Amino acid sequence: VNGAWQAGAESITINGYRVTARTAIRSAGSAITVDYRSLLRPYRIEAIGDPRTLPARFANTPGGAWWADAKNNYGLSYDVTTSSSLTLPADPGLTVTTARKS
Repeated sequence: VNGAWQAGAESITINGYRVTARTAIRSAGSAITVDYRSLLRPYRIEAIGDPRTLPARFANTPGGAWWADAKNNYGLSYDVTTSSSLTLPADPGLTVTTARKS
């Protein structure tokens, strides 16, 4: 997820759960939790960004390097596909905490 942000993603989901700067992502044994919800493999990360540059820019991030190492040393893999249209859900926990009339 951090690699996707670094590559220029504008919004991201993991298995359909919206990820923001306030989202907690943690390891939990053989799974991960996103905002305290356990997610099972396979993990599907969807990101909105420029489909022409996002995959290559991701490969040049520390996250992309980690996946390259995991592929070469442990046989793990990931697939990147692009789409001309993608709709991601809003963050259900994001609320306005303060507001003022300008």
